[in-house]
Amino acid sequence: PQSQPQPQSQPQSQPQPQSQPQSQPQPPFSETEYRGNIPPFIKPLMYSIVLKINLRDWLYSGRTHVLINITSPCDQVPIHSAELNITDVFMATYDADGRGRRVALYNVIEDPTEQLLRIFPRRVLYPGIYQLFIDFNSAFVKDRHWGFYQTSWLDEGGWTNKMVSTQFSPFWARHAWPCYDEPRHKASFKFFVEHESQYNAVSNGALESRVVVRPGWVRSTFERTPDMSTYIVAMIITNYRHITKFSKSGKPVSLYGSYEKIQKSKKMLDTTIKSLDFLEDYFGVEYAMSKLDVVPVRQISVIAMENWGLITAREDVANFDPAVNSAQWELQARVVMAHEVAHMWLGNLATPEWWDNIILKESTVSWFMVFACDAIFDDFNFSDEYMVTYELISGMDKDSSVSSRPAITNPNSQQEIIHMFDEITYQRGGNLFRMIYHTVGPDVFKTAFHNYLMSHAFKTAKMTDLIQYIQDATSEYDVKSFIDRYTLQKNFPVVHVRMLNRTHVEVTQERFLYTNKEAGGNDSPYNYTWHIPFTYQTDAERVDKAIILTEKVNIVKLKKPASWIKANNDFRMYYITNYDLVGWKKLYHQLVSDHTIFTTTDRIQLLSDLLNLVTADKLDITFPLQFLTYMKKEKEFGPWKIATDHWKELIYKMSPAEKFAAKIYARDLMDEALKDVVQFNTSYKKPIKQRLLQFTLLDTGLAVDHPVAHEFIDTLSQRRSTEPDGPEPGIVYLQKLRRARTDENYWNELFKTLPYLSNPDQIYETYLILCDTKNVTALKALLESSLEGSSDTQQDVLDIISKKNPEVAWKFFKRNYSTYLKAHGDSLYVMSWMIQISSERLSSSDMYSDVKNFFKSNDPGTGEPGVTTGLENIAENIRWRKNHRHKCRSFFFTYARKHAKGKN
Repeated sequence: PQSQPQPQSQPQSQPQPQSQPQSQPQPPFSETEYRGNIPPFIKPLMYSIVLKINLRDWLYSGRTHVLINITSPCDQVPIHSAELNITDVFMATYDADGRGRRVALYNVIEDPTEQLLRIFPRRVLYPGIYQLFIDFNSAFVKDRHWGFYQTSWLDEGGWTNKMVSTQFSPFWARHAWPCYDEPRHKASFKFFVEHESQYNAVSNGALESRVVVRPGWVRSTFERTPDMSTYIVAMIITNYRHITKFSKSGKPVSLYGSYEKIQKSKKMLDTTIKSLDFLEDYFGVEYAMSKLDVVPVRQISVIAMENWGLITAREDVANFDPAVNSAQWELQARVVMAHEVAHMWLGNLATPEWWDNIILKESTVSWFMVFACDAIFDDFNFSDEYMVTYELISGMDKDSSVSSRPAITNPNSQQEIIHMFDEITYQRGGNLFRMIYHTVGPDVFKTAFHNYLMSHAFKTAKMTDLIQYIQDATSEYDVKSFIDRYTLQKNFPVVHVRMLNRTHVEVTQERFLYTNKEAGGNDSPYNYTWHIPFTYQTDAERVDKAIILTEKVNIVKLKKPASWIKANNDFRMYYITNYDLVGWKKLYHQLVSDHTIFTTTDRIQLLSDLLNLVTADKLDITFPLQFLTYMKKEKEFGPWKIATDHWKELIYKMSPAEKFAAKIYARDLMDEALKDVVQFNTSYKKPIKQRLLQFTLLDTGLAVDHPVAHEFIDTLSQRRSTEPDGPEPGIVYLQKLRRARTDENYWNELFKTLPYLSNPDQIYETYLILCDTKNVTALKALLESSLEGSSDTQQDVLDIISKKNPEVAWKFFKRNYSTYLKAHGDSLYVMSWMIQISSERLSSSDMYSDVKNFFKSNDPGTGEPGVTTGLENIAENIRWRKNHRHKCRSFFFTYARKHAKGKN
């Protein structure tokens, strides 16, 4: 049975008399490290928030009433407030006999720099319970998808839909109403919301009542929540309908959307409920809220948000429709929903004390999302194949640079907090917990998380707390020494494995970087050494229980004599592996002989490790290209995704003659697999692995001009007429892509539709098709048109075109920098990302200098991290061209000649 975490006791209706003064007022709050700007002696206890929301004019007004506990004498009371018109402020407290009285104020100052409202009483406030009442009004922001903002759009029938919604993570609740907007300041919330009667209000708590207050207006009152941080508070006003089912524990779970869409997206409601049921049972801790809603938001700055009791998500996640959205996106939608549900415990119930411990919420759930998906779906290996293909590889790519950071890093500004939501936190962090799970074992891991959640329910925590619970559950490992080396230093090891003889293996470690080691300095508390959880497979045995290797050089004795060895089973440990050339060749010959002796994830790992080692100049590229020839026998999606993604990147870097030869190589390797997948029907109802493999091979087949792919797509219409179910959306996309490549009139007609599209998914797909052209004038026209679109569209088009023609994207971005800066300069994330994607695929010394000099004379502001990453990636591209391009050219030309002779 689930344990029920006990909420912290709520304050009495008549607060206790304030204590007599014992000390002088506290000086202005300061810490040696930035951890917010609310002093620790002010603690919010409970909020009552009254709102009046007018969607007709996009205006709202309200009152924040918050009960606070002051634990030390002070002469000012700060509270967060940003971009709000404050109309009245007053304070109250209670006399020793329990009678309320007003606190006299002599000044209230708005501090926009610190985003604070500073309230100054006439006399020193001594420890006790106080009430703050703050009246305010504001307008809903347009074209900004955070804070409290508006969205409007035309539906299929031409009717205008309106919505207001919130996105408060990490520190944007203060833009909606005054509050204590830091994660450690947990308090309960109760909302009273007046709004027009044609709309529904949805919030964290369940709806208690909805009463008419005057013609056309109602007041929606919501139940009080448990203690929670402000970043997971939510309020939505919408005309959406909903359908409801119940979890095993009897909690209502509702999916919102238009009537048509919720009827088609019931699978996502089922995914939400199954995730909730599984995690509630696994943690052994009851879900703390009385209900769970999932609401699609047409414009949102993230894919989804874990507001407690009210998950918000992109429409193509919340209202996922397999007949409209591709298999690739179905995989993502499942994982995203499981991710948000896992947050109901990790992050919401037990919350990181500050953003330096973001690993406790985002990294943990980045593991539990795939863990839950494996429990509720039997058609894909999420915890291994998905985690490696979509998470681990991109996390390692980010973590291989000098500019990476440790998983636990204290951010010193709002900008740095925003940049904590990155690949290091999600992809790297999720795989750290995957490694911990497989190292300490399932039972230890489960016990530790149960105890952690029970002890820290409705409270805050640090990573050291969780480490202690893991240590308490096992005596086999020094957990702190093991985990600290992966969380307190950046990067990761490359583990070199060499067979000394048939029974003994030498295992050494060194820091892995794409650049040379010296460039990274030595700023590690552990001198860039790690405890290596070593697992392996040989031709004689497979050992999945990790041996912890703590030295730089280790000798491992095998249990059985062997002729070859492969380390790091299923890529479950956070390091890459290198072998001597003899070792690599033995693995290659085994793959050619029988590749199925290795799991699918092991084969993905071998390909990924090889390509990473080439990027770091630890291997000559010709060997990985030869190694990939085993793929003539490969039938699984994961290895093909890794290989085809790599081919596309290679082809973009080559001259026309080089591309011609490289395409011959690619066509030859994929010939047998492609001929297999064209035998599948194109239904969106067939198994997801088949759909993913079919799309991946056909997409690549079109890119390398494979005649089988061309014929299949060209005859798709007549093929579909014989199939009972609707087509896989990804295949329909390929059909449009093929037509746009070969029919100029179709391309022009598609371009003309851009101003009339309103659905974000349609806009993205249309740009993706249109940008697949070599016509530079067309690419420039697409970039120009994107400036009229949303922030997402501007980012998407820059990203797509930079993959096709990096110089066109960069030059356009540079020429229109002032326009982008005006639109996104205040954003703490967007500008950095746009700088990175517009520059990172450039590959010449001239372009490196151009980017560097441009930002010397043009302040990137919040985009500084994007400049750093962009320049690092350009330097890597230059190095690759210098060290590997000529070898690639030689290999592909030789392969093409041999292939031509073989045909003859």
